[in-house]
Amino acid sequence: MNDKQKQIIKLLWDFQSLREEHILRICNCTEKDINCLIASKAITKDINTKILKYNNKEINNRNIVAFDVVMQYLDRSPKLKKAKYPINVTMKTDEFTYDIIAIKELETDTLFEKIDEISTSDRVIIIIKTKQYIEKIINTKRPVLICTYSPLELADRIN
Repeated sequence: MNDKQKQIIKLLWDFQSLREEHILRICNCTEKDINCLIASKAITKDINTKILKYNNKEINNRNIVAFDVVMQYLDRSPKLKKAKYPINVTMKTDEFTYDIIAIKELETDTLFEKIDEISTSDRVIIIIKTKQYIEKIINTKRPVLICTYSPLELADRIN
């Protein structure tokens, strides 16, 4: 197993499942690296969705959509870290730290009320699974981006 393959395994171990395009861009690897891991049964790939997952893990759609946002920040060379639930990813760039949180619509009230208890990052990106975002008050002074999915779209900016 080469270093790129080890990096792929670690990423999938930490985040359970990601799109193939996420792995290719983040790890700067080739399809050959991915195919070797699939052949050795270390990871599996859903043919239809091109979602890769560590063998004994379930597909985590929240992490997948959180990494759709991470892809927008790759030009800033972020360092990615698994975070404590409900935060999906903590991303650190040279300028800021970001907590990316993907939630269902019914979880918004609790998150918006307790955001400063949940997250300590410089900025927060919240992704809500809904077709229609209804603006709500968020108890924080930090900048917050609110996105909706699917498809992934920017819905609101706060602070």
